[in-house]
Amino acid sequence: MIVVCPSCSARFQYDDARFQGVPRKRFRCPKCVFVFEVDNPGLLPKTVPEAIMPEAAPVPTPPKPSVSGGQDMSDVGTRETTARNDRDAMLVNAGIINSLPAGMRYSLAFLSGPQSSTVRALTTSQTVIGREEGEIITNDPECSRRHCRIDIHSDASVWLVDLGSTNGTFVDGVQIFGTLQLTDRQEFVCGRSTFMLLARAVDANGMG
Repeated sequence: MIVVCPSCSARFQYDDARFQGVPRKRFRCPKCVFVFEVDNPGLLPKTVPEAIMPEAAPVPTPPKPSVSGGQDMSDVGTRETTARNDRDAMLVNAGIINSLPAGMRYSLAFLSGPQSSTVRALTTSQTVIGREEGEIITNDPECSRRHCRIDIHSDASVWLVDLGSTNGTFVDGVQIFGTLQLTDRQEFVCGRSTFMLLARAVDANGMG
């Protein structure tokens, strides 16, 4: 579920299972530190869906026979394309896209740490930040190997995901658990490294 802070409207994800059967839980916003309560969605009244008639099972297509006892390679490209399309569809359904939203440009500025005073452009919808693995390498001994991830959704929103790091990921001095939405020029900390998200609109010629 997505929890929205009633004070500053910050949005962050929370696993429903962590309610552990209690009717509501108290949250502290990692952005403005406002404390509020959220009802357990699993205990809210649910509407009974209408009965849905099962669809007829598709008739399977018989496999093509191999030639001279070898493997038939004629459909390998089709299988790869189908698998790629399935993955793309999954990312779209999750709100994540393979390419960046049109008219937007994103980058991360290193404010402190081993890579201080450098700026890295975000060129994909998912960017992993880590000490030794990912698209952005920090070389920071206090960062985990795969520390956190930046997700850019199809609505141009940007989300910060902690990947179970040892020392945690912090926004405005508060450790995040799971996923938190970032805004332009918002800072976050991984180990000794401080980052600032830069998001700006660009025109058709790529000018901001």
